[in-house]
Amino acid sequence: MKYRAVMIQTASCVVEFEAPADATPEQLEEAALEAETPTLCWQCASSEHNQSLNIDGEWNVFRDGDGKPEIHRDEPGGAA
Repeated sequence: MKYRAVMIQTASCVVEFEAPADATPEQLEEAALEAETPTLCWQCASSEHNQSLNIDGEWNVFRDGDGKPEIHRDEPGGAA
């Protein structure tokens, strides 16, 4: 007898985006939310191989313990 079960997992991603150096935290968060987020290839999104993976819903910017958006500026030379 075969069974199927829906499994759930929390996902996260890192996006890169452009914003002015003097952008406010609100502007940075808005720019991050407008950045391109990851998607799945057709193989991962199909049930052809008895597996499927869906990314559904809205992405939100992670917030630290103080409730501030977790956004870091890349420094010249690669240091963050």
